[in-house]
Amino acid sequence: MPADASSLPTHYGYHRPTRLRKGDVIGIVAPSSPQRDDERLRRGIRYFESLGYRVRLGEHLWERHGYLAGTDEERLDDLNAMIRDPQVRMIIAGRGGYGMTRIIERVDYAALGRARKIVVGFSDVTALNFAALAKSKLVTFSGAMPGVDFADATVDAFAEESFWAAVTSTKALGTVPSPDDTPIAPLARGRADGWLLAGNLTLAAALCGSRWLPKTKGAIMLLEEIGEEAYRVDRLLSQLWNAGAMRGLSGLALGAFTDAAPRRVSVDPLPIEEVFAEYVRRAAVPAIGGISYGHIARKLTLPLGVRARLDGTRGTLRLVESGVC
Repeated sequence: MPADASSLPTHYGYHRPTRLRKGDVIGIVAPSSPQRDDERLRRGIRYFESLGYRVRLGEHLWERHGYLAGTDEERLDDLNAMIRDPQVRMIIAGRGGYGMTRIIERVDYAALGRARKIVVGFSDVTALNFAALAKSKLVTFSGAMPGVDFADATVDAFAEESFWAAVTSTKALGTVPSPDDTPIAPLARGRADGWLLAGNLTLAAALCGSRWLPKTKGAIMLLEEIGEEAYRVDRLLSQLWNAGAMRGLSGLALGAFTDAAPRRVSVDPLPIEEVFAEYVRRAAVPAIGGISYGHIARKLTLPLGVRARLDGTRGTLRLVESGVC
């Protein structure tokens, strides 16, 4: 059922898509890299179908063009076709990788804003998440994907529960949970209210200076990364800082930074915790770390653009609004 003018905006004016219901059509696209293993995505497709959803595949979903899932035109055509298809209620990327920034300027944001569909992606798809906020004023979701998180025989229960709550429930999540009651780390004291802007650090830095980066003033920025050593994380955070994207934040949160072990080449590495501490100091806002969000199995699926509250003293993040209506 297409969203209409009754769809409720969030506190900050971003519009929420209509929640997903059993029997709805889920469109699967590959706007970035191809699958490492096509069978994993097929299992993810079967998972959705087993729960009573209808799945529509992008025409070029299985294409390969080097490190891209087909040519730019093929990937763009699939994405825009799903945006314009009135039967598709949720669009989700099979996986991330690389390539979304190559087609970002030609996405039909006007149609996406009118249709107000659920859009889910992660990692490289951060570019689409951010651009949808900036150009369509649409809440989208950063989290689990079928070729990554729903491909195994046993789906992680924490990731599964978070995903379905995000796209089907009109109830605000409340306090962001941690698996196994692992505490979130307080990094800078104080409380902050703002709208949640969650994504991959590399992609956030790559969009600096472009019209695809949404406003960051007043946001609670949540960042994650994979495979980047401390000096590279430092470089990416300095890009955000130098571009002004970390100035005026309401709060700062850090997710998982996986595969970041330092290596000594010609000089000693700097502990990544010291890098984080420096940019927490510069941002001078309440901050927390250790949120279960990132390139990990037990990941949260989170709506971008909804009102959130961060407590840097107690180490909590609370979502005050749902991502769907």
